Amino acid sequence: MTNIKNIRRSICEIGKILYDRELTDSSGGNISVRDGDKVYINPRRTGHDKQWQLEEDDIIVTDLCKVPLIGDIDAISREAATHYYIYHNFPDIGAVIHGHPIFIMTFGAAHMDLPAVSEGTRAVLGEQPITNTPEVLPGSTEQAEEVVKNFQKRRDIESDAPLICSLPYHGTFAAGGTINDAFMYTEVANNCAKILVYRQTMFGNDPKADFSIHRRFSKEEIASIETSKDVCRTGFVYRDAFGNETEYGGSQKDDKSETIKKITEEVLKKLQTKI
Repeated sequence: MTNIKNIRRSICEIGKILYDRELTDSSGGNISVRDGDKVYINPRRTGHDKQWQLEEDDIIVTDLCKVPLIGDIDAISREAATHYYIYHNFPDIGAVIHGHPIFIMTFGAAHMDLPAVSEGTRAVLGEQPITNTPEVLPGSTEQAEEVVKNFQKRRDIESDAPLICSLPYHGTFAAGGTINDAFMYTEVANNCAKILVYRQTMFGNDPKADFSIHRRFSKEEIASIETSKDVCRTGFVYRDAFGNETEYGGSQKDDKSETIKKITEEVLKKLQTKI
């Protein structure tokens, strides 16, 4: 069971980072985390009243129907309907972030999709563009329904697609397995938008500018990033941690076990010498 204080603290910390990096502002934004049948969510007017300087005890705890366990129902963020509706429709989602990232909002203000052009965006979010919902009343049930429709379309295209969308003139919603996932989706998408805005500002329609993507990486290639990789070829002779010339044999478990054994023996020898 996740410790209540840890969840509350994570919301406070991520909220401050969102605010400091201009991924939200004093006019709004909200964060929630689901832990089993409980939802942790920041209070309304967090930006206006606190400039996202939250304390752990500010975080409200409810059940999945927004019935308060800790805190006052009237203090829950006004965007709560969208958060809860996402949780009801996507059981794999453990955190939702609504922000006001200025560069993504630039695309939303033009009712334009944000293409995934940066490597980080494609690696994290995939090739799907970030699309816009219709303009709806902020915080309304209609907004909740439109965000979920948008997310379901992403999942129809790719069953495990990360979830993020843009709300024209309003902001974004991102939902992930953890609060770190939802934060990363928001930040990498905003960085992608930032690249495109700066690129247009700097190069415009300069015919010398090559705006194409020269190589698109497959999901398998992206997944290989997480795999631990050797930095020496098998047979490479090097000076090891004990000052001996050693021939590298590859990253098998046996090699690691042998290294640990050597280190243990050296430590024991030194201890025996001191005794």
